[in-house]
Amino acid sequence: MKTLHSEFKEKLVEISNLSSKIDNNDNTKILRLIKEHIEEIEELYYDNDEHWTVETADLIVLCYELLILKNKDIDEVFKKCLPRFDVKLNELLKTIK
Repeated sequence: MKTLHSEFKEKLVEISNLSSKIDNNDNTKILRLIKEHIEEIEELYYDNDEHWTVETADLIVLCYELLILKNKDIDEVFKKCLPRFDVKLNELLKTIK
């Protein structure tokens, strides 16, 4: 399954390359930013501040960036990931019936 439009993927690679130069290939900063964004999204969401949507997009970019910088094939990652949601959600569905 193709998950990223080529223009979007090119932009993500561009962002990742710039980030890597700034952070000297230290991905711990990305991990810290991911955590900070999760906390900020939660706060904004519960405060009914619609800016949570932009911060969520930032989080998505950071996650993609981490995958790109570790040379992961995003399509392959999602090929493994998405079926797991089906399994987990169907298992949960059985528990509420």
